Amino acid sequence: MNKFLSGSMLSKTDFIQYLNCPKSLWLKQRKPDVYPEGEQSEYAKKLAREGYEVERYVQRLVQSRPDADAYSFQDVFETGEGLYARADMLRTHEDGSIDIFEIKSSTSVKDSSPHNQLKDAAFQAIAAAKTGREVRNVFIVHLNKDYVRDGEIDPAGLLIFADETTRVKGLIEETEQQIEDALSLLGEAAIDESSCTCLNLSRSHHCDSFDYFNPGIPERSIYALPRLSGAKLASFVADGRFALDQIQLDEVTKLQQPIIKAHISGAPYIDLADIENFIGVLKYPLYFLDYETYASAVPIVDGAGPQEQVPFQFSLHVLQEDGGLEHVEYLADRPEQPRPLVEALEGAIGATGSVITWNRAFENTRNKEMAEAFPDKAYFLLGLVERTVDLMDVFKTGYVDIRFNGSTSIKKVLPVVVPELSYEEMEIADGTAAMDGWNKMINEEDPEKRAQLRKALLAYCELDTLAMVRIFKFVEVLVRAD
Repeated sequence: MNKFLSGSMLSKTDFIQYLNCPKSLWLKQRKPDVYPEGEQSEYAKKLAREGYEVERYVQRLVQSRPDADAYSFQDVFETGEGLYARADMLRTHEDGSIDIFEIKSSTSVKDSSPHNQLKDAAFQAIAAAKTGREVRNVFIVHLNKDYVRDGEIDPAGLLIFADETTRVKGLIEETEQQIEDALSLLGEAAIDESSCTCLNLSRSHHCDSFDYFNPGIPERSIYALPRLSGAKLASFVADGRFALDQIQLDEVTKLQQPIIKAHISGAPYIDLADIENFIGVLKYPLYFLDYETYASAVPIVDGAGPQEQVPFQFSLHVLQEDGGLEHVEYLADRPEQPRPLVEALEGAIGATGSVITWNRAFENTRNKEMAEAFPDKAYFLLGLVERTVDLMDVFKTGYVDIRFNGSTSIKKVLPVVVPELSYEEMEIADGTAAMDGWNKMINEEDPEKRAQLRKALLAYCELDTLAMVRIFKFVEVLVRAD
């Protein structure tokens, strides 16, 4: 290998980016002034914080072992060829050989893109070998999905040291070739910038520089079609057909057809029968429900496991048949199992009436989990599951506006159908920010700052259910006007 740029390095993070989109990495390294480097998302920051927290528990565990002196953290391997790797943890044997430990905040070993932990480890093993170290074993340290907190965190119970030596060493030859290819690409002063491999991926998997490499893709494109991937997507790409009006209805699924119809007509696609079927099963009063939950690598409350979603807040708008509207809310002031939340909800929801959510699977999963945690509340919670309907379903097939751009997120639907309501300018405006805001609130000692965070959390969750009420009224008018 030859070092591709004087003073530059191919890091493990760079390598994983290369595997996902080679040209994106080239642009980042070679033309950083035009690379669309966005701000790190709140979710990415949360993952980084949790990674460090898990590492602290790993350190605590190994420090209690008789061979604690054999362990070291954050060792760097830097090679003359241009590789740079920082190992989370090493164990050095008496003969000088080493074991590599990759520490992750996941509850299993990830072995596929876009976050292939085995490739992470293979890159580190190669970098270590090229500095003259003999790699004996490779471990992925991850969280035990079956661990349940009971008092102080037990590092031995929390962590699993998965011996992935065989699988990682089986990837060495392939990874070495990929590293060689990455260094070769980065050594090129110019490349074909007319497209990138992300053309064959769904929109959620596009690289950050997709628009740079593919400027000819229309704003309303095939990537707005839900669940378009694999051979069908590859066929459209091969034909150079990216605009929705280039796709025939019989080439796509029934779920995808409304997107094309809405685009071609220039007006929303409306299936009144579909909407009537949704409204026809509803029973008043209508309970518009939304949970906010907190999930962390290391559980913060007894009875919870790693990455388990623990509800800490709900908003509930109750719509009567005569149009009367009430609002009930709950927000935990400290880390706790959600029994008080369930009790507050039980006091607000009557024995009859439909429960309306946006993304029913999420709320119902929480209800089932809480029913298991609190058997005496199971009848109520499982009853909610049976009564719950999903307002989002209407916007999959009943009402499709091309301005949603293929999304059924409430953040995409609301500005189109109820433009006077908005999440913009809110201090907390999405679920990840709510999770982060609640964590800050429960740890904030300043009463004024704590009160401000509480106010922002309540405002956000209330808007979620108010938005559902207003969106429901919008579709209800469509049926009445028919």
